[in-house]
Amino acid sequence: MKITVDMLVEALGDAIRAVHGPTERDFSRVAPIDRADEASLSFCNKAPPACERLIRETGSRVILCGEPQVSSQTLALGKTLVVVAEPRLAMLRVIKRWFAPARPPAGVHPSADVDPRAEVARTASIGPFTHVGAATVGADTVVQGHAYIGDGVRIGARVIIQAGAIVGADGFGYQRNEHGELERFPHVGGVLIEDDVEIGACSCVDRGALGDTVLRQGCKIDNLVHIAHNVTIGQHALVIAHAMVGGSTEVGDGAWVAPSATLRDGIRIGHHATVGLGALVVKDVPDGAVVMGAPARPMSEYKALLAALRTLEARE
Repeated sequence: MKITVDMLVEALGDAIRAVHGPTERDFSRVAPIDRADEASLSFCNKAPPACERLIRETGSRVILCGEPQVSSQTLALGKTLVVVAEPRLAMLRVIKRWFAPARPPAGVHPSADVDPRAEVARTASIGPFTHVGAATVGADTVVQGHAYIGDGVRIGARVIIQAGAIVGADGFGYQRNEHGELERFPHVGGVLIEDDVEIGACSCVDRGALGDTVLRQGCKIDNLVHIAHNVTIGQHALVIAHAMVGGSTEVGDGAWVAPSATLRDGIRIGHHATVGLGALVVKDVPDGAVVMGAPARPMSEYKALLAALRTLEARE
């Protein structure tokens, strides 16, 4: 299918700020700007002067970009520059409209194992070799192959659970008895997953010990993430690959937990807070704060510490 610049402008609507260059062009696929050809739509959100080089060197003739990427030099290149507020967001919406892979068909794959007590919405999709226990699966939810959905899991609408994810296994809970032996704490809670949540491949979300582990609306969990028992992940928060969220920890709305971060049990990460790459968080993080390092500390303190260390190294 050939998509014209006019079709692109109509699809993006109010997001369009301006169009520079020829408008009679079209494209039939999307590609990264450094690998695009004449048939590709691409986008550029790099800061000057890198953006000028990328736009000059790309084979793409139609490029989504922001105001900072538009200059007399880029205009002179003869490309069609479609100016939007957020180039990456615009590209996302173009892909969703014309190029996104088809959603798996609704229904239960013949190889899936679904408990008779499960309630699976008619429009949900359960992939091959997946187990669904005595759980509920909401409308338009996709559970990919080889996933495990345990008893007591409640999944909302339009949720995506990728291949190999485990939702609702017991958490890690033990108590030493009078002989010093470990007795296992039975987990009788569940997992509540609200609408529009995504859980990445091979991630684990433990069921609660007594209450529920809760993933609030719109939060996104990357691949290979561990969410321990009784955790709450806030609305539209992101927890990125290899992160570990300890039991009974609360991650606030809109928070960002970066790759390989470790959050100890029982703490609170504030709304719209940011936990940096590989951070070790052992105490509460206030709303809107940015913490880094091990142990994690406010970004200003972390940068000051690094500067002090560099000064000591220079003295040696």
